[in-house]
Amino acid sequence: MSLLSAHSIIVVDDEPDLASLFKEFLKKQGYDVVSFTDPVLAFEYFKESVDKHSLIITDLRMPGVCGIDLAKNIREINSKVKIFLMTAFDTQDLEDREDFKIAGIDRLLQKPIRFSDLRMMINDALKK
Repeated sequence: MSLLSAHSIIVVDDEPDLASLFKEFLKKQGYDVVSFTDPVLAFEYFKESVDKHSLIITDLRMPGVCGIDLAKNIREINSKVKIFLMTAFDTQDLEDREDFKIAGIDRLLQKPIRFSDLRMMINDALKK
């Protein structure tokens, strides 16, 4: 088993086209990927397979549950999984927010994200 296929990634983005695009790109990179457009369903899935995933990539703004709340819920049951938070909005004050700190976000990604950059960030995060 290669290092990549040993890593499973969950992608959460309420825009179906983006969730699908990220999933296809990451599968082509050799990762095992599951994508969700509903953060509640993503969390339910995560709870069923807590230790299976190495990385969660989630959008910040989604209906129902925002990416920070999703990350906080995940952190309560798994402190080791890496979490990347994506947003198309200004990130200026985001990292100073208390809920952001509690969520233990490993990396903040500014949309649009270049796939070459994303690949490097993922490889870097999963090596640690």
